[in-house]
Amino acid sequence: MSNMIHESARDRLPDVFATSEYVIEKLHQWIDVSQPSAPTTRLDIVLVAIVVRAFNLYRSINNLLATDHWEDAGILSRSMYELVLNLEEIQRDKGKEEAKAGKYLKFSLLQKFLHRKMIIEYYHNTGADNKEEYLKVKELERNAKSLFKEFRSSRGYSEWQDYWHGKSVYKLAQESKNKMRLPHYEISYSFFSALSHSGPTPVMSQMIIGNTEKETEELSQIHLSEDEKTNLILVLSLATVWLLEIVLRCRTVIPLYDPQWNEIVSNKFHELILTEK
Repeated sequence: MSNMIHESARDRLPDVFATSEYVIEKLHQWIDVSQPSAPTTRLDIVLVAIVVRAFNLYRSINNLLATDHWEDAGILSRSMYELVLNLEEIQRDKGKEEAKAGKYLKFSLLQKFLHRKMIIEYYHNTGADNKEEYLKVKELERNAKSLFKEFRSSRGYSEWQDYWHGKSVYKLAQESKNKMRLPHYEISYSFFSALSHSGPTPVMSQMIIGNTEKETEELSQIHLSEDEKTNLILVLSLATVWLLEIVLRCRTVIPLYDPQWNEIVSNKFHELILTEK
C-alpha cells in the first residue's frame, strides 16, 4: 500500500478555501466581533444560539476539509442540515414563533436532565456512584414526568419523544416549502449517514490497494484528484447553502448583516463548482 505524502486540501484547492474563509471572516466580524443583538425574547435567545452553533459548525467543517477529513466534515454537515430544519419548524407558522421557541428551549432542558440521569445511572451500575446524587436524580425523574409531560412518548421503546416537535427529520423535510429539502435529505441520510455509522465508505475511503506498488500509486493519484475533490466540494457547498439560509433566517439578531451578501457568496460558490468540475 502506498504511503504517499500529498499536499493538504487547502494547498491543492486554494480558490475553494479562499472562498470559504471569506465567509468565515465576514461572519466572524458580524458574530464574534460585533456580536448578535442582546436577546429580549425566547425567540431571540434561540435565534442567537442557532446562528452561533451554525457558525461554529461551519468553521469545524472547513477545518476538517482543509486537512483532508471530508468524511468527518460530512457528518457535521448533516448537523447543519438538521439545524436548518429545526429553525424552519420554529418559524413555520406566523404568530407562533415565540411559543415554538419556548418549546425548543424547554426540550433542551429535558435533554440536559436525561443526559445527567444517564451518566449518574452509568456510574451507579459500575459501582462508582455517589449514592446521594443517585437518589436525588431519581426524585428529579419523578418531577420531570410532570414538568415535561408534553414530551412524553406513547411508543413502547422510549419514555420520551426523540424530537421537540414530535416529527421525524423526514417529515420536516416533507413539510418544507423549499423544494430542495428532500433531495438534501437523501444526501444527508444516505451518503452522510454512511459516514456517521462507520460503514465501509468512511473506513475504507483511504485504503487504495493495487496489484503492484506502481498500480497502487496510480490508483491513489486518481483517488486523490477526483473522489476527494468531488466529495470535499459537495460537503462544503451544501454546508454553505445551509449556513446562508440560517443566517438569513436569523438576520433580526445580526445587526450588521446584509442580505445581499448571501447572493455574493452563492455566486462565488457557483463559479467555483463550475470551475473545479
